[in-house]
Amino acid sequence: MITNYETIRDEYTTRVIVTSDLAGTIYYHWYLDGVLVASTESNEFWFYLEQGEQARVEVLDTNDADFDPVANAPDGWPARRLIWWVRSIDATIDHYRVEQQQDAGDWSTVAEVPHDDNLWHYQLLSERLDDLADYAWRVVPVDAAGNDGASTLIGPERIVRAPDAPDYEISFNAGPTTVTFAEAS
Repeated sequence: MITNYETIRDEYTTRVIVTSDLAGTIYYHWYLDGVLVASTESNEFWFYLEQGEQARVEVLDTNDADFDPVANAPDGWPARRLIWWVRSIDATIDHYRVEQQQDAGDWSTVAEVPHDDNLWHYQLLSERLDDLADYAWRVVPVDAAGNDGASTLIGPERIVRAPDAPDYEISFNAGPTTVTFAEAS
């Protein structure tokens, strides 16, 4: 169990340091707004946040090397999406343009990720997403001359983070002056 939690913010980076009461080899699973961003054996991790942006950072500690950090993730709010893609094998690729579409509207660029010949795949954590909205993403490889390659489409998917409120019936009994709430049938 995490017994101490310290954050240090320096402009766009936030350093989180935790202390665990576990002994032996400890695995730390780091989450940003409920989305797994890393698993480490280090008790500290750096997060990139925009100036003024606030996020919920959580860490789960365990001695179990086989712990599934995705299946056991904390509830996330507000929603974010981990966008993942495999690199292009085209040797002329300079960077990847990541675009997002909400509710079948216009595409907007959310990030440009430099190409790295040493990486096989990339991932990007989205900004906060609106509940009950439909999102799609596309990743466009761009060469040094600025020409777009064939894009990869991710989604669309509907973001549902806040379930519908339960339907209740309310009754008042004047005798003992009690109010009773019961789930509607």
